[in-house]
Amino acid sequence: MTQTSTAMRWGAYFTALSAGLHLLALPLSRFSADALILLPFALVYAGFAYGLFRGWRWLAYVVFIVLLVGISLAIARIWANGDVPRWIYMGIAGANILSVTTLFVALWKQPDVIA
Repeated sequence: MTQTSTAMRWGAYFTALSAGLHLLALPLSRFSADALILLPFALVYAGFAYGLFRGWRWLAYVVFIVLLVGISLAIARIWANGDVPRWIYMGIAGANILSVTTLFVALWKQPDVIA
């Protein structure tokens, strides 16, 4: 197990928040088809958050790219007509942006040296 940097831990928190917002869409839209599409993404994001909490640096590179795609999809869904409230997609996009920002800091700074 590797030591987790503060920036990577914050990236994990924001990724977990995004996963929670994906799940919150289910009851708020009364389990509509639009919200059920978000369920697999919630599970994947929860797995991503788990790996980031464990300090898996290799996974952070994957999460960074996936969340960039997720940001654009969430922003596109803000203006789409559907059963999921728009503020859910705004929250998902915001959490993803914060996660990508903190992961950028964690990945592109010099790695922590464990003495």
